[in-house]
Amino acid sequence: MRSVCDVMIDKTTMIMLTELKDECLRYIKLTDQIELEGLTEDQLANILGELTASTAHLNIHSETVKNIIEQ
Repeated sequence: MRSVCDVMIDKTTMIMLTELKDECLRYIKLTDQIELEGLTEDQLANILGELTASTAHLNIHSETVKNIIEQ
């Protein structure tokens, strides 16, 4: 049996939503890592670099999903 989501949202949109969700989870994990005690400067720099990339991906994915929804 197909879900309402399968009928109302096409495959491309579902892929984009899944990618956005995955990136949100990645961002949350990275922000949680910043709160760990005992991080070295290198570890913190790496996490911040990953957060920068994650933020850029979130921006791209959200804009794409927004455009798809608005169509």
